[in-house]
Amino acid sequence: APAPAPAPAPAPALGAATLAWTASSASATGYRVYYGTSPGTYLQQRGYGFSANTTGYTVSGLALGRTYYFSVTAVDAAGNESAHSNEASKVIQ
Repeated sequence: APAPAPAPAPAPALGAATLAWTASSASATGYRVYYGTSPGTYLQQRGYGFSANTTGYTVSGLALGRTYYFSVTAVDAAGNESAHSNEASKVIQ
């Protein structure tokens, strides 16, 4: 009889981080969320953060046990993007 097939490798465990922030100003029409695994270094290029129309966003698909660093920018109606917010970090559990 053929040997039994090996068990499939377990899928990597993934988690999420829910972010909330205070509205920037009346001129902000939206926000962009950036994150990465090193302080001040984000996986998204400036201008390509995840779009958020409210003052909250959930980033999913994050590796458990890793620390991620998050920042938000405000965007006005003309598409101008603010400087990055203060950075927040979270260990995904």
